[in-house]
Amino acid sequence: MSCLRKNIGQGIRLAISSILVLSLLTVGTPASANPATGSIPVGQSATQVLGTLTVGVKSNASSDRKSHQWNKVVGKTGNYTTRDLVLERDMDNVTYTSRGNVNTGILLEPYTGKTIHFQRGQSNKTEGGSASNRDGGIQIDHVVAYAEAYRSGLDKLDFAQRDAYYNDPDVLLASQAEANNVKKDGTIAEWEPSNQTFQCDYASLQIGIKAKYGLMVDQKEHDKLAQVLASCPAETIISTSQVKQRLTSGTSEGNNTGTANNNTTGGNRQNSQYHGSTNSKNNSHTTNKHHTTTTKKNWVKNLFNGLLKRFF
Repeated sequence: MSCLRKNIGQGIRLAISSILVLSLLTVGTPASANPATGSIPVGQSATQVLGTLTVGVKSNASSDRKSHQWNKVVGKTGNYTTRDLVLERDMDNVTYTSRGNVNTGILLEPYTGKTIHFQRGQSNKTEGGSASNRDGGIQIDHVVAYAEAYRSGLDKLDFAQRDAYYNDPDVLLASQAEANNVKKDGTIAEWEPSNQTFQCDYASLQIGIKAKYGLMVDQKEHDKLAQVLASCPAETIISTSQVKQRLTSGTSEGNNTGTANNNTTGGNRQNSQYHGSTNSKNNSHTTNKHHTTTTKKNWVKNLFNGLLKRFF
């Protein structure tokens, strides 16, 4: 009889341990390092998505932009970073250095409509490069500038989440250095691309990024976005991975009726050229997701072993 009670007790303890582990897996796992964000709402009406953004007063806090840098890309060898990923995605005729960096390429630049012949380590002042920076004429722009995003709600996230934003390809676009330097941290109410055919898509990109990260807009910014979209009411949300295709296919004036699916397909088709580096909807936070998954597995394993040692 005592042996039976002992077996029953062990069975009950084992069941309780299993229930605890399952409960923790579903509701009690440690907080992820990833932002609680969705994806760019590609294909949705830009005007409708604008209507979902919070209009408010932004903070005047100074950002921690200088604390961030381009991360190395998982799955790539050498010194290949986020900068190289965006250059590779946005340019044609790309070549590489022996250390894995993008060395040369040709960019149809969205902000100015000009063609830039990129050469790593050259100033390229004739095509809009920075006199004080050997950037090849191209900088990687945060379409919603980091400092502006910080004042719009990014400051509410932790450092790892802000670093994910800084390195998120959904936020980044290869652009002429000169244009990017003029833009600085301005909203669309303070700066617009000189390329008239890209202004609707630029508004779409801004709205999509703010929707993904739950960032607010102030009233002037909201009104300017609405004003731009009034000239292209059929504009749908696009991602940065679709920009090159739209510029080369001539669909960059908000003429999106009936083309949203084709544009999305085109964006995915481009992504196949990036050796798995990016995806039009899920190309951000790759490193953090891998790290978080591994951390969860180890944490649960250790917890389960601890329970078994305690009860048995």
